[in-house]
Amino acid sequence: MTARQWKKTLIIGAVIALTSQLYWDVFLDYFRISTSVILLPVLLMTVGMELHTLTTCFVTSAIIFAVRFLIQMWYGNLAGETVLLLLPNALFYISYGIIFKLALGNRRIATLKKVVTAIFLADLGANIIEAEVQEFLQFGRLNADIIKYLAAIAFIRTVIAGLILLGEQQYRALLKRTEHEQRYQRLFLMTTGLKNEIYFMRKNSEEIESVMANAYRLYEKLSEQGLPEEMKQMSLAIARDVHEIKKDYFRIIQGIEQEIGDEYDEEKMSFHDLLQILEASTYHAIRDKRLNIRLIFDCRDNFITREHYALMAVLKNLVNNAIEAIESGSRSGEVKILERKSGDRYLFEVADDGPGISARHLPNIFQMGYSTKFDYKTGNIYRGVGLWGVKNTVEEQFKGTIEVVSNPGQGTRFLVEIPAEILEES
Repeated sequence: MTARQWKKTLIIGAVIALTSQLYWDVFLDYFRISTSVILLPVLLMTVGMELHTLTTCFVTSAIIFAVRFLIQMWYGNLAGETVLLLLPNALFYISYGIIFKLALGNRRIATLKKVVTAIFLADLGANIIEAEVQEFLQFGRLNADIIKYLAAIAFIRTVIAGLILLGEQQYRALLKRTEHEQRYQRLFLMTTGLKNEIYFMRKNSEEIESVMANAYRLYEKLSEQGLPEEMKQMSLAIARDVHEIKKDYFRIIQGIEQEIGDEYDEEKMSFHDLLQILEASTYHAIRDKRLNIRLIFDCRDNFITREHYALMAVLKNLVNNAIEAIESGSRSGEVKILERKSGDRYLFEVADDGPGISARHLPNIFQMGYSTKFDYKTGNIYRGVGLWGVKNTVEEQFKGTIEVVSNPGQGTRFLVEIPAEILEES
């Protein structure tokens, strides 16, 4: 075994030795019923899974023998008598390991039912061996009543150990499920961001195409007017370079789309599921910033949509803006996310009770590059594309409308209306 495995083996032995001091004496002199026997199989099946069963039980037996021997010496007992007194108990853990190993086989593939059976057989068998040896040393004989009592004790301890292992199994399954859900949420949010960026990249590609066309038309105009060859070649070179940029741009878009498609292929999502992801990710950000902000969701009409990426981008941007507004003020407040269907349109509202937006800034908040936010730690001014992107997505992709109502000192409300036929998946 490696040094790390030996260390873990010694720790298990020490833990069992300490808990073995919690016991009660029963029908035979010096025969103890210990709670450590409940803990031993639990440790063997969890933290000691990579360790050798027999080695662990032998080491445990030696540690328990040493600890109890020192305790007896402390009380002034004779060494010879103490050794005879403690040998049966040390033999218990050796017997337990042998029987458990034989009954269970490969621990890594054993079912819980098989584990519980092995625990019972090991507990009962080791107890019978210990009691038999103890009786032999005292020139007695083990009777049937004692064996029945040992079987009852083994059954009780096995049930407790089995319940602990079942609980540990359920806990690991819960952790795995939680980890899977968190990975799913991170992947969805990452995909949402990339989908949103791709949308604007495709819009920019149209402008790149226009620049290339204008550069080539300039070349044709210069050729018609008989201007110097150097000027004509310069305009042609611009058109050629823009064309190469456009090809690289499309390769980047295709590469991102391929990665997204390989990693995440969720085509549809219910609005309630989308909100759960939004809530979890937003509260995570609130905890990281150590803010005292409460999210209030009032969403009345659920629907299935294929446009979940774009819708998440809109709502997440608006919610983040609300949180940043509260953060810039009292750092404590509420953000409300409301949704309902009215006729053939879905209405969304994101409201906060932050400091609000001044009348001077309000007309400009949807303009590209306009931002009132400033990072005092880094000196960076924010890009100012968040609300501009939201407005573009709502109006161009969703064919909807977005309005803002803000009162300084009272808060801000963003109102979004989107046609139901755009969002709903029939």
